Amino acid sequence: MLKRIVNLFIALFAISIIAMETCIYWHTKFHLWHPDSSIQRLIYYYSFFTVLSNLMLALSCFCLAINPNCNQYSFKVLRLNSLIGVTITAVVYNLAARDIHVPPNMLLKIANESLHVVIPALGLLSWFIWGPFRRIDLKVFMGSLLSMIGYGIYIFIRGHYTNQYPYRFINVVQIGYPQALLGVSQVFLLFFLLAFLYWMIECLRSRK
Repeated sequence: MLKRIVNLFIALFAISIIAMETCIYWHTKFHLWHPDSSIQRLIYYYSFFTVLSNLMLALSCFCLAINPNCNQYSFKVLRLNSLIGVTITAVVYNLAARDIHVPPNMLLKIANESLHVVIPALGLLSWFIWGPFRRIDLKVFMGSLLSMIGYGIYIFIRGHYTNQYPYRFINVVQIGYPQALLGVSQVFLLFFLLAFLYWMIECLRSRK
């Protein structure tokens, strides 16, 4: 019962933060490079890896709140994506981007800390304690990898037509394609390492 409550709390917490930011960005243009249109600002907002990772974590936790033994292939890919995604989000932001991104008001500061620190920590801790485990295999890994590749293709295609990129390390306009592709390759390397790490943790935890 407790793990259902915790998963439901994480899901509602993440969704409420994302909903709050959605409302704010719908009504307000904070920077000159942000799109003028409310709809375009939301497309830009939901192109951020941080937002998508937290949203996937929320959806996977909601599934577990309904059915703790959820075992569908789509859920397993969603779950792996969310765990790796929030880990990359937390690591990259807190090691490299914290001083670069300064939220313009208190509500967005709270949302920023929630999406980059609090929710990832809660999601990873709940997974480490309650699982579910035995959900990562080669097929799940390939599905997760393909979805990551799809996200990268989307970012570059959208950026080509709008000159807008969610992160500086893939901003072709500012750093060019060679550096942007190098940045993407580093993220994919981190993805591989984390997938292997979480598979190892699963193997150890499932033996207990």
